Amino acid sequence: MPAGTGTPGANQNSPYIQYSPSEIVTAAGPLSINAPAPIVDITLGSQFVTKAYDLAVYPSLRPELIFDQFATIRANNTTHRGGSVRFSFVNDIDQQITPLLENIDVDSVTLTSKALTVTMREYGTAVTNTALIRGTSMISLDPLIAERVGYNAGLSMDTLARTALDAVTITYDDGSTATVGSVGDGSADLSGDQLREGVARLRAANVRPLRGGNYVAVISPYQAQQLMSDTTDTGFRWMVGYAGGMGQAGNSIFMGEVGTYEGVRLVVNNHLTSLGEGYLMGAEALAKAYSTAPGYGGNPKTVVSPVNDKLRRFASVGWYHLVGYSVFRAEALLHISTSAALA
Repeated sequence: MPAGTGTPGANQNSPYIQYSPSEIVTAAGPLSINAPAPIVDITLGSQFVTKAYDLAVYPSLRPELIFDQFATIRANNTTHRGGSVRFSFVNDIDQQITPLLENIDVDSVTLTSKALTVTMREYGTAVTNTALIRGTSMISLDPLIAERVGYNAGLSMDTLARTALDAVTITYDDGSTATVGSVGDGSADLSGDQLREGVARLRAANVRPLRGGNYVAVISPYQAQQLMSDTTDTGFRWMVGYAGGMGQAGNSIFMGEVGTYEGVRLVVNNHLTSLGEGYLMGAEALAKAYSTAPGYGGNPKTVVSPVNDKLRRFASVGWYHLVGYSVFRAEALLHISTSAALA
């Protein structure tokens, strides 16, 4: 509490409000907010005037969890249980545009194939509390611990999926590799030019779009600010503001929206590897492998451990998951590399 200021005025020692030199005033305190006279006694105040507590317990500021949903390839129909899942690719036959000879049979052609193996690993953590803290804490700890453990599971899976998208190359079972492309060189701000280039490259590779017939770009708040600051006559601000009409239907910088632009659904997220690194992707960019055995599945499971100590004092709750992520088609993913500063 800040110290009081000022000195007693004449009206505070008037014929109506007087005190004797030995008078004692019982006060809440502390002494710093009281005048030197009359004498202040804060014994009672220090005993019963205490700090009040808000019983709500607030978490830290959290990023939105988003990357797991882009794992459109999921191994939910496996032949049997295993430590990894193998995804198979069989290429199309080359087009046949040469006329057949009437008296000669056709030659057979070879079907080429390759496979991608995604390894599953165990992940999880737990929080243990004691009977003493459960019996003496002014708040109920079980709901608090359960919420924090649950969010940690989601955050961990989101990080694993994002880390998989950071891969630069994919190695297939036959030893061949595929390289994930990129737009931007890490020095310039994000602009419509980069999005147009990325969309053209995805379309040229026959990559299918995601929801609504659009590709998806997950970009950082800084990259979104860079894009929305583009004032050229082919830039975001011109196309959705001036050319389209400020505040009209659709995208609007007047309303602070990013929305869909250049065939790309723009998702602003703060759980990226860097403020200058984003992802532009279509369908089948990311794969997810998980066990289909009883008790397992595509999402982490909450684990409440049995209480087995002699006095039943220790209780634990945690999460567990057996999962693996990998880029599935390198052609369906482009890294967006821009400046990591505001425009």
